Amino acid sequence: MSKKGFQAFAAGMIVATSVLGGTYLLSGNQQAAEAGTEQELSENEVEKFLTSKQQTAISIDEYEELLATKNAEVTEEAPKEKTTDTTQATEKTEEKKEEVIKYNVTIKAGMTTSEVSDLLEQNGIISDSFEFDQYLIKNNYHTKVQLGTFEVQKGMSHNQLAEAITR
Repeated sequence: MSKKGFQAFAAGMIVATSVLGGTYLLSGNQQAAEAGTEQELSENEVEKFLTSKQQTAISIDEYEELLATKNAEVTEEAPKEKTTDTTQATEKTEEKKEEVIKYNVTIKAGMTTSEVSDLLEQNGIISDSFEFDQYLIKNNYHTKVQLGTFEVQKGMSHNQLAEAITR
């Protein structure tokens, strides 16, 4: 391209940029003017809207008073002895549930240790798949994982799980 061609191209770019910039600036002012003319809602309009949604408005003082009353009721609700008995019963139930959770993990050709860890986490055997995967790698179990179906259960240590899937 010649020197005159570059000059014409540059002049065209300057003109186009100027036109676009002017349009942007002028349209931005119109939008700002329109935004400033919005109406404020009256209390009656707000009440009508809330009533149509089956809601109500209360003052901040009333809200804080309701919260204080609710918190006071919650703290006075249950005596400590009943809570202890309930907690012990819940713990025993949870222990029984933990013992019952068993899973048969099937390891197929081409599966990675992270996929096996994810399966164990999804079925509630382990709590953190990444942590178990890192354990397998750090202790060189990742190279010894066998194909097949293995029975595992919740509560097994990482070592026990690794031994189970590398037999």
